Amino acid sequence: MAITEQAARAPALETLRGNIIVGRARAQLSQDDLAERAGVSRPTISRIERGVASDVGIDIVQRIANALGITVAELFIPASAVHVDDDELARRAADPDSEFIDARTLLDAIDEAAGRPPLDRYSRAGRPPVAR
Repeated sequence: MAITEQAARAPALETLRGNIIVGRARAQLSQDDLAERAGVSRPTISRIERGVASDVGIDIVQRIANALGITVAELFIPASAVHVDDDELARRAADPDSEFIDARTLLDAIDEAAGRPPLDRYSRAGRPPVAR
């Protein structure tokens, strides 16, 4: 494959990679869970999420989309392609909780995709309890 062909494919693979990580976090799935639901191996999910899988077939992408409950097209929509104006922000604010992703879950998914164990990012050491 020529270098120009690789460069042309890279943005689509990067978009796929990011959307799978976010989709997995939204669904609160580990790589193992997603692999099982999609009927693919965990190393396949890991390779895609690390951006080192250059031979991902459409059948695998379809299985992953089905497992995440989204369309194949949604896996290839770049995050920057969505225009966010005041009306969109108001619409998002009115969305049910199921439309939001827990930040810790997303960070854990990113760590797993990178092959790192989840970090304990927020320590309460030395902080007084907050009355709620």
